[in-house]
Amino acid sequence: MQIDIPNKVQLISYADSLGGNLCVMRDILDRYFSSLFPVLHILPPFPSSGDRGFAPLCYTEIEKTFGTWDDIDALGKQYSILVDLMVNHISKHSPQFQDFLRNGRKSAFSDWFITLDKLWPDGVPNQNDLDMVYLRRPMPYSEYRTMAGNIERIWTTFGLEDPSEQIDLDVTSKKVLEMFEEILAFFSRHGIKIVRLDTIGYVIKKWVLHVF
Repeated sequence: MQIDIPNKVQLISYADSLGGNLCVMRDILDRYFSSLFPVLHILPPFPSSGDRGFAPLCYTEIEKTFGTWDDIDALGKQYSILVDLMVNHISKHSPQFQDFLRNGRKSAFSDWFITLDKLWPDGVPNQNDLDMVYLRRPMPYSEYRTMAGNIERIWTTFGLEDPSEQIDLDVTSKKVLEMFEEILAFFSRHGIKIVRLDTIGYVIKKWVLHVF
């Protein structure tokens, strides 16, 4: 489906930046900015454990302090709604990663994450390789202890904490791609017309041999 986006100013806002929640945001827009913005980009309104919403727990709920999907639906009747999909990572507190910590490699979600043995056969990072990586944090991986007591090293591009709050997703996993499809279908059912693929430039992790 093709969507025509008028060449006009678009509004980008956190869900609580105009009045404190989505309901008040709608009232403010109706009262003071009627018909001014054809597109409303709502920065992550989903439950999150950090990074101002960019460490999502899930996408099928709206953070309770912001409102509900009914508020998004109402805004969608007046604006083309744009939301972010963090294709690179999810929260370490997400149900999927918590299941991995409980069950380790036996978890149904173990393939969702980039354990270092996917990049190095023995799971031990090579410093020469790491020196060629553009790093967003001191090391691009974090160590997590499973309930069985095993230490898992997992790729974590972002996050100020150690271990990181944001766990990278393995976009080569069929299950991860199916999850993205389910989220996009859910967005579509709620009238979301535009999706920004946040941090898409960081999703691929593989070694490329350069021949000079």
